[in-house]
Amino acid sequence: MSEFGALNIALTGIQAQRRALEITGHNVTNANTDGYSRQTIDLQAIGGATIPGIFARASGQGQGVTVAGFTRYADQFLQIRAALEHGSQAELTQVQGTLTALENLFAEPSDQSIGKGLSDFWSSWGDLANHPDDPASRAQLLERANTLSSTFNSISGQLTQMRLDSIAQLSSTVSDINTMAGNLARLNSAIQTAETAGTDANDLKDQRDLLADQLATKVGGTVRAGQYDSVNVFVNGTALVNQGNSEPMSLDMSGPSAVVRWTHDNYPATITSGDAGGLLDVINARIPTYQGNLDVIANQLRDDVNGVAGAMGGSLATTAQNQSASGNLQFQVSLGGGAFATATVAGADWSGVGGAAALQTALQNAVDTAIGAGSATVTVTGGNGSPLAVSLVPTGSNTIQVQAVSGNAGFSTLLGSTAVGLDGVGGRQFFSGNGAAGLTVASDVAGNPSAIAAGASGAGPLDGSVALNLADVGTTTTGADAKYRSFIVNLGVDSQDATQRLNIQNSTVQQVDGARQSYSGVNTDEEMVSMVEYQHAYEASARFLTTVDTVLDTLINRTGMP
Repeated sequence: MSEFGALNIALTGIQAQRRALEITGHNVTNANTDGYSRQTIDLQAIGGATIPGIFARASGQGQGVTVAGFTRYADQFLQIRAALEHGSQAELTQVQGTLTALENLFAEPSDQSIGKGLSDFWSSWGDLANHPDDPASRAQLLERANTLSSTFNSISGQLTQMRLDSIAQLSSTVSDINTMAGNLARLNSAIQTAETAGTDANDLKDQRDLLADQLATKVGGTVRAGQYDSVNVFVNGTALVNQGNSEPMSLDMSGPSAVVRWTHDNYPATITSGDAGGLLDVINARIPTYQGNLDVIANQLRDDVNGVAGAMGGSLATTAQNQSASGNLQFQVSLGGGAFATATVAGADWSGVGGAAALQTALQNAVDTAIGAGSATVTVTGGNGSPLAVSLVPTGSNTIQVQAVSGNAGFSTLLGSTAVGLDGVGGRQFFSGNGAAGLTVASDVAGNPSAIAAGASGAGPLDGSVALNLADVGTTTTGADAKYRSFIVNLGVDSQDATQRLNIQNSTVQQVDGARQSYSGVNTDEEMVSMVEYQHAYEASARFLTTVDTVLDTLINRTGMP
């Protein structure tokens, strides 16, 4: 090798070590950059000539060093695993956050909760049973009933708003997914173009992988390696991103449930992971389930109270079934809040075989005559040696009220168990409306404490038996209270389960991210060591260049000099 060839060796060394120092500096400056993968330089020796000349022979010595390329430390399998785990983490985060919000919304136990409202409500019935003629007890009952119904209304409204907020968030998430998918497709194309042109695309790949991770967090899905070093994302087997192409999605709210669809064919995109999967679970399952169960509890409360306070009926003991000497038995009936009309039943002996059927026919005909056929149904059971049980039930959505005819014993005789207010009117519904959103104190009772039915029509004005029965409703194992306690327990269990699953998933994600960081992350200590190595190699190459320059100076300028 000539001395001038040695100059080239020194030059290649200086250039290669300078590039190595630049890569090391690039690593150090990006040590805290999200998604950055450390890079190393690949140096390759330049060998001597292997084909001899016609009149000359090469020495076989090396010709220096060249930069063969740069290695980017990124593990494809860890990236795929991380995308799956981050998607699951995002889905669980959405669900756990919603369940925590639901727990805060119901706020059990607290003075503003439904549980406290129910307890106070039943307690007020107990107070009224002790003092059925006390205006203060009646006013307190109405106040607590209004508070309870308002609490149901408020919570139901907040549940509806939570779902609307989640829908808005899902819409924004779908828009983000489309934007990210388009950007990822463009990065795939840019990387393909760069590599085809022989340009280094490592930094573009870092941006692409970071975007793929963010997309997986939004939509879940599976990340796969594609042609030309591209990254593709699939959702339930359908390509969201395929090399340089992306498929947009849209949110369909035309039906009762939220559906994310592929825009090109309107086919549902089955998303079960990521932020979108969690929001779909919240919108279509979690909130509607709890809201539906709350509606069941509200309707149970309404029906339990109305079933006692609005019941119309009576019981004829065996000794009172022969009413043949009573003449006409009368009571008044009102349909839908209209004027009262008198229902008249001729007294008869209903104690024997067929007595129940005969009384039922007579009562049904009397009610039909008073308020119209089909407005109410009369049922009489028992008799023939056992008490006769009488019930009067409105048909469909009809409302009926009953009261005594002055000077006639028909009401207390035939419908003596009817719950009546201080004004003697029975059949009033205490609650009205449907579901938690519609539950309210019925208009016939609201603002009219004397209309509250506390006693039975046949037991006198100071009877509190109906109120006492209602006070006991809260202790039943099938009533609204029992269902509400079960509801709260289930919510607590679901929330705890979601929290535990999220904690486990967080740990899994931490491990996967740790493995990725260990492999791809920048260790500044290692980079400092590498920097010193490349610095010394650069200095040595420079020193070699100086030495060769000195040799050439001696050879050219000093050879033959005295």
